[in-house]
Amino acid sequence: MLQTRTVSRASSRQTARRLPVGAEPDGTGTHFRVWAPGRAEVSVCVEARGEFALTPEADGHFGGYVADAAAGQRYRFRLDGEEETYPDPASRFQPDGPHGPSEIVDAAAFRWTDS
Repeated sequence: MLQTRTVSRASSRQTARRLPVGAEPDGTGTHFRVWAPGRAEVSVCVEARGEFALTPEADGHFGGYVADAAAGQRYRFRLDGEEETYPDPASRFQPDGPHGPSEIVDAAAFRWTDS
């Protein structure tokens, strides 16, 4: 049986990124960016939010902004519409190990206690 899935388009909203790839939340959503040269389509599957197609860039990167995707939510990437999904190779947290979903981390929210 063929399973149908709904894929929304991630926003092309521009955000100031600290790092070139990975998931970067900004308080109202998260910008995702991954390097996937040779791929025609990349989407991000955010648990409890859905699947969002990322926009291809000229240099092999794909990126997009997902509103309301926040720190603590887990996500995976889908390449060229394949059934299998993959963790973020630039993930900042893999709570279930290297093959499980990646988790959005807000590094700016960490409160340092040392000088």
